Amino acid sequence: MAKLTRIRALPWLLLFEALRTVHSHVMDDLSPRERRRVTEILRASHGNPMNVSPAQREELRAIAAKFDVKGLGRDLMPHAVSHARRRGRRR
Repeated sequence: MAKLTRIRALPWLLLFEALRTVHSHVMDDLSPRERRRVTEILRASHGNPMNVSPAQREELRAIAAKFDVKGLGRDLMPHAVSHARRRGRRR
């Protein structure tokens, strides 16, 4: 129940901006072929890591290595900081 409360407390605009930033990074960092392959593996495994074969796991690791996580964090940071400031003022 506490988890649901935290989700409700998160402003929807902040969530939308974060998702838009993640989408932008995925589209920039991965080729259409790589995105399609990740989707195929996730659909076949139904999102369960236990249903992913070792070969598929290696393939996912190779694709994930191309993703710029540091850049994504840098782009998401302003949203988190602004949310923390606004939240601090409400108390």
